[in-house]
Amino acid sequence: MKKFFILFAIALTLFSLPRSAFAHATPLACLPRMGITVTQPPAQVICQFSEPLNPAKASLIVTDASGQRVDKNDTRLYENDDHTLVVSLDTTKMPQGIYTVQWQVQDTLDEGVTSSTFQFGVNTVVPPTPTAVLPGVPMTPTPIAPTNNATTDLISRFLIGAAVVVLAAMGVLFWRMRASGTADSE
Repeated sequence: MKKFFILFAIALTLFSLPRSAFAHATPLACLPRMGITVTQPPAQVICQFSEPLNPAKASLIVTDASGQRVDKNDTRLYENDDHTLVVSLDTTKMPQGIYTVQWQVQDTLDEGVTSSTFQFGVNTVVPPTPTAVLPGVPMTPTPIAPTNNATTDLISRFLIGAAVVVLAAMGVLFWRMRASGTADSE
C-alpha cells in the first residue's frame, strides 16, 4: 500500500510540474511605435524583445521607400539590456515618407532566429502592418455569446461536488485504516 501511494505521489508531482515552452524572440515594443506617424524623424529606433538576444546575431536595418538605408549601421544592445536593441538614424536622409525597419535576431535561450519588418511614417500615414500569426491562436477573438444552460451547469457542479465527497471519504477511510493498524505495512 505504501508503494502505491509513493508511486502515486511521484506521478502526481511529475504531471503537475510546469512544462517548459520555448518561444523565439519577438518584439514587444518599439520606438517609434509600429505603424505610427511622427512629425520629426527620430534619432534612433529602439526595440524591446521577448527573449534575451545574441548581440552578434542581431540587426535592425531602417530603409526608406526606395530601399536606401537611413540607419548608421550601428545596431547594438540598448544600455547593455540583452532584451533591447537600438540603431541610430541619419535624420538628414529622412524627409517625409514611409520607413521600413527590418529586424533579425537570435535569442540565447534556444538560439532560434526570427525576423520581420514594420513601418513608421514621417508626416505620412502608414498602412497597417500585418501582425504575426501564431499557430492555433485566433488573432481576433470572437466573442462567445453567453449561454444560459442551467442544466449543464447543474450537472458539472454536481459531478465536481461528488468527486470532492468521494476523495474526502477515501481520505477518511485511509486515515481510519492507518489508525486502527489494519493497513498493509509493505
